[in-house]
Amino acid sequence: MKIPNTVKFTSVIIGLSLAGCSIQNTLSLGVDDPCASLKGIVADYPSGFEAYRGSSNSFSSVTVYNAKEQIIRGHCEVWSWANNDSAYVCSGNTPNDEVATTRYNTAVNWMGQCLGDSWSSTEGERTRDGMNAGMVTRFSAAEAGKPNVSVHNVAFRGDSAVYVYVGTPSRLAEF
Repeated sequence: MKIPNTVKFTSVIIGLSLAGCSIQNTLSLGVDDPCASLKGIVADYPSGFEAYRGSSNSFSSVTVYNAKEQIIRGHCEVWSWANNDSAYVCSGNTPNDEVATTRYNTAVNWMGQCLGDSWSSTEGERTRDGMNAGMVTRFSAAEAGKPNVSVHNVAFRGDSAVYVYVGTPSRLAEF
């Protein structure tokens, strides 16, 4: 018997939220089929994620929209910079590095399965202000015009977080 990806992902999210032993750090799915949602988000990249933009807050260099469809409930946004440069981002703080590493590894494995064999991945260190700031796994498609999809394990100055970024490959140094 084959277990559907949605059931696997749901059980992973529930397990990860319990691993933190903190009610503030629980995560829950915001969609019925997270893999189908991710594929839809990737497909909407050329329009700047227009179909996923909800209410907005404008700042001097970026407009941040609440995502209409959130893979992780309450943790996803669409960022829009000038020149049609946009990103769909989901992030979640973690209580410690151990929980962050578990969530990161789980997200990387799930992302690889969801995106499939036509996407390749590379893992590397993140740096910030010249210091190690965690790990990142970037997924890229051989097809032109596809976004960068990446999973980040951010550990910097005592803070831990994991986030997923879907956006322009030109921001690889940042994301």
